[in-house]
Amino acid sequence: MHEQTSILLVDDHAMLRKGLRALIEQEQGLSVIDEAGDGLEAIEKARELQPDVVIMDINMPRLNGIEATRRILCEAPETRILALSIHSSKRYVEEMLDAGVAGYLLKESAPEELISAICALRDNKSYLSPEITEIVIEKARETTSSAANVADKRREPGKRHRPELPEGMIHRPELVERLENGHHKLLTLVVAPAGYGKSTLVCDWLTRYARQSLWWEIDPKDNDLRRFLKSWVALTTALFADQPSYLPALVEAANLPPTSILSGAMVAELEEYPGDLTIVFENKNLVKDKSVFDLLSQVLKNPLASKRFVIISRQDPFLPISTLRANNQFNELRTEDLKFTVREVQAYLEKALSREVDAETAALWQERTEGWVTGLQLAVHSLTGQETDESEKQPSIVSVNWRDLLTNREYDVLLLLQQRLRDKEIADRLCISTGTVRTHLKNLYSKLDATNRRDVVVKAEKLQILD
Repeated sequence: MHEQTSILLVDDHAMLRKGLRALIEQEQGLSVIDEAGDGLEAIEKARELQPDVVIMDINMPRLNGIEATRRILCEAPETRILALSIHSSKRYVEEMLDAGVAGYLLKESAPEELISAICALRDNKSYLSPEITEIVIEKARETTSSAANVADKRREPGKRHRPELPEGMIHRPELVERLENGHHKLLTLVVAPAGYGKSTLVCDWLTRYARQSLWWEIDPKDNDLRRFLKSWVALTTALFADQPSYLPALVEAANLPPTSILSGAMVAELEEYPGDLTIVFENKNLVKDKSVFDLLSQVLKNPLASKRFVIISRQDPFLPISTLRANNQFNELRTEDLKFTVREVQAYLEKALSREVDAETAALWQERTEGWVTGLQLAVHSLTGQETDESEKQPSIVSVNWRDLLTNREYDVLLLLQQRLRDKEIADRLCISTGTVRTHLKNLYSKLDATNRRDVVVKAEKLQILD
């Protein structure tokens, strides 16, 4: 009989944390003692609460999971950290293992696998998703390689090929057709917050139409022009092996040439490549460096025959979108396009719950989740974790207990936001500083996936947190 295992959940998506908490706390002996929305908050809470196990996401605001893992283990080496990520690429796996995690699990894994992983870490064992094992074996084989070869490996981008389509995905023919119909345009932008199925949709389209593609999963370290170019060279080396290479020598120069020369070299290499090619930049929102956008802006000024770019991002990139749109060279899908329709919600629920779902119930779920795919997944996880009447034919809507999502102080701030009070008024009511109010507001934006004060209240009302 094990003692209670304390768990800290770290993920920048509030709804995902809620689903994980509901799943974990069904298991006897496991207790989620708190949650954190980014790496810095995780360090503070790990220091304060000293959890047995930390479940750590990788890509998060303020501080990523890799660096947060290093800092937590530096202070508390006995802490067991489980990486839980959408990323199966070699770069992320190796960096998290090097940081000291005891396990690595993919978010697409079955729910029961998460419990198995936590129990393994609790028993001082390690745990890896089956998809990760080969990467670890390969890493072990490479330990005899020279330092130069290892350095070259680490310059490679996260993914060279598009990811596998998740099992049980809902095919969205109308959106796939929109991507295909706009493929003759130079740039396609797929932009929405996390959890709307952007990458899955693009992957489905490329697979169905057998498009030759380069898939680049952007790394936070690519937020630098030289590093960005080195990753591009590593990405394209095999593809451009039989043609002239212009960029490598320029990238290794002591001083980088002007972006006009660098972009010209990129364009020349692309033009030399025969046939159609679709270049996908995933997670482009991780790049903020102006020089990188200047480079891509100049590349996009060239009418590249049979070469097309797709950018998957959480926000609009700093590119000449208005010019491309005016020249009919721009295709786009946004949050409103990516929201699941009632029909798609119905199909998802029937597949996930293995039962028929009527259109009225699907409409209620669509309204509550606003067509947010990850929200649907979490609601289903919450529902399947509850005891239900076997005779019940239709799934009920699951409401959220605010204590599972917010701290007491965040809830106090939320109630005062509902009264439309300003920061100074909230600070006076709660006897805290306006800076502390702003910190709580940022946490509310993150946890409720909101963009402004009004949106926070609207999302909280939809989740029935304020009831």
